Amino acid sequence: MSVSINIENVVKKYGNDTIINGLSLNIKPGEFFTLLGPSGCGKTTLLRMIIGFNSIEGGTIKINDKVV
Repeated sequence: MSVSINIENVVKKYGNDTIINGLSLNIKPGEFFTLLGPSGCGKTTLLRMIIGFNSIEGGTIKINDKVV
């Protein structure tokens, strides 16, 4: 089953540290997408926010147009 993931202006903070600041991206159904970056840049944090394990301080995450 293919899904779409729409991330709009997502913000994640831990205390006074902003880990993800205003990230927006759109992953279309069936699209192959990878996250690439150095250690500590927020890749795992973003994945945890998409699946609902981490809260977000701003923005929205939608899977198939339903807000997570």
